Amino acid sequence: MTDAKTRAAQDSRALEDSRVAQDARAPGASPAGKPPRSVSIAFSVIDVVASHPDSGPSAVARSLGIAKSTASSMLSALADRGVLEHSGGGRYRLGLKMFEYGHLALSHVNLFEVSVPVLERLRDRVRDLVQLAVPVGAEVLYLDRLEAQTLDTRFHDGTWRRLPAHSSSSGRAIAAFNPAVAQAIFAAGLQRWTRYTMVDPERLPLLLDEVRERGYSFTEDELEEGIASVAAPVLLTDGQRSRAIAAVSVVGPTARMRREGVAAVATHVRRAAGEISAKLGRPDAERM
Repeated sequence: MTDAKTRAAQDSRALEDSRVAQDARAPGASPAGKPPRSVSIAFSVIDVVASHPDSGPSAVARSLGIAKSTASSMLSALADRGVLEHSGGGRYRLGLKMFEYGHLALSHVNLFEVSVPVLERLRDRVRDLVQLAVPVGAEVLYLDRLEAQTLDTRFHDGTWRRLPAHSSSSGRAIAAFNPAVAQAIFAAGLQRWTRYTMVDPERLPLLLDEVRERGYSFTEDELEEGIASVAAPVLLTDGQRSRAIAAVSVVGPTARMRREGVAAVATHVRRAAGEISAKLGRPDAERM
């Protein structure tokens, strides 16, 4: 009897979900002021994948209480449009189309307009690769890169456009001042890239505490051996609290970064991030 009731419930849910596409097409199918159900489900699916990267149809279906077939179809449709992308094994993560949408949204708060001259000055000062990154789930997406002649062209590769936050200086700088990003990192797990990648979940909170205390993050050899980076958060005030919305970083050869002194580079990076923060509406940021 229980199995029969379960099957009946599943059939009912599948029948309701099958009306989703029809709801979207039929004139007047949605009550006034409410979006078609297919649109609501699409945004809900995006929310689930954003909060839990590498989710598959089963996980999305459980989270939203919809049929697995509906979740699978919606994931596939969103991936076809570039909103999501396949991450292997039938799982999905946010796609670069979301970066394009984010790019447009960020332009309204003048992040790019404010950042470019600051990043240019920073690059000329440190003579290394300078980056601007924003969080995307448990990863960081590099919106802008100002190149220096001291680094090779490996960062032209699309592989380096989006990287795991736990092993990048930008990701840690943001996570230390943005609890939602830190939570996403822990939920996604800590993947090893090199023998030096930090993959201990008990150590990560301690590292984030250190970032908050000194105002910058430093990683070396964690994404690729021979490469080190220093990053500082771009902060915005939301009421009485400040949260990181982006990070400024400098990338260079590990040996030279050590030789020239991480603290010296960090001073320049913090100043640049503080200047951007101040221009975005946090007047005290430049004095950090």
